Amino acid sequence: MSASSHLIERVRPLLRSHTFFGGLPDTALDALIARGHTRKYAKGETIYRRGEPGDSLMVVLTGRIKIFNVTADAREVVLNFLSVGDINGEIAALDGKERTADAVAMEACEVFVAHARELLPVLAANPAALFEIVQLLCEKLRAASAIIEDNTLEMRGRTARGLLRLARQHGRTSKSGIRLQLVLSQRELGGYLGLSRENVSRQLGHLKHANMLRIDGSQIIIADERGLAEIATDPSKN
Repeated sequence: MSASSHLIERVRPLLRSHTFFGGLPDTALDALIARGHTRKYAKGETIYRRGEPGDSLMVVLTGRIKIFNVTADAREVVLNFLSVGDINGEIAALDGKERTADAVAMEACEVFVAHARELLPVLAANPAALFEIVQLLCEKLRAASAIIEDNTLEMRGRTARGLLRLARQHGRTSKSGIRLQLVLSQRELGGYLGLSRENVSRQLGHLKHANMLRIDGSQIIIADERGLAEIATDPSKN
């Protein structure tokens, strides 16, 4: 089997089932994969930086990625956490401008890279896939708006809403509750919630005491989703 055939067989199932690429005809999808490539990153390695040329789109094949910006006062603002099947870099790849954020590997990961010069003609020839990427961008815009809105809340409600959002994106239901499939430091969680590490520790402690969640090593388990949702709606409850 040739290298391109091996890449197609390996990457096609994930792109077909997890991304807007699934709407492409087989010939178009296979041609796009054959012209792309994969790249591996070690834990903590920078994938790209804000302001760099955005000439490609990436799909996470293994591992997890953190998308963030750093403010003028050196404070890290986490925009998203990406896992297998998630797409990043699509905005810059589509408009040909600079990257809008930094990306770093949270753990050893591998991505599939599709260059804009190959991607754009395929999307133009397949309106259904183009419409799906528009929907994806709309979802990300709504999520960004929700984060901005949540950051106007007091800490208890902000923490509850942020944890529920992470549960929807990265949670796995088990007998003990919803386990977040993310290994986060309190500093990283604080960057996502817009809180200091100390306040994150305090809020997690309150929720743990109220039996809303449990901490299992470095993972968070939401034990009472309904109760957490009530706090997200009305922080004065519980």
